[in-house]
Amino acid sequence: MANVMNTVFGIGVAVILFVMVLLGISVFYPSPNWSDYNCTDYGMENIQVCNPNITVGDCYKIAAADSKDSAYAQQKSFDECNKTFEAANKIYGKNFFIIASIIGVIIVFLSMLFFFKVPSMANISAGTALSGLVMIFTGFVRGWQGTNDKIKFFLAVIIAAMIIAFAVIVNRKYSRS
Repeated sequence: MANVMNTVFGIGVAVILFVMVLLGISVFYPSPNWSDYNCTDYGMENIQVCNPNITVGDCYKIAAADSKDSAYAQQKSFDECNKTFEAANKIYGKNFFIIASIIGVIIVFLSMLFFFKVPSMANISAGTALSGLVMIFTGFVRGWQGTNDKIKFFLAVIIAAMIIAFAVIVNRKYSRS
């Protein structure tokens, strides 16, 4: 029964610490919010309806010939606003990737220190390490599109080396026992 409780509390530590770090990042470094960009989506009621016998290019030409308030002009304005939002979102993703990776590495490192100082509380160390690993993974997922492949590779190599080194250290410690 004690092993079950240790597992439950280890998973609980992982989940709570992960959520706490995500909330901390969002409090101190909030993501771009679509509504802050005032991109008006003009919806279907303003879309130019063209004869099905003409090409898409011809339809755009007809729409472009309309007044400044046409669906074409509105769509162009929306597209420009959307591009601005997407650019900000990519920058945020890159920064989130770096922040989450650094915090994840620190959490994993601290979990290993705690594990070696208080080995009887391995469930807490395991939960902490798991939350750090999930934080690193979340950083990769969130920042995948906005982060340069060289940066992702460099950080992945460092993180993988650290995780493998910690795993080897833990395995050596327990294989002697």
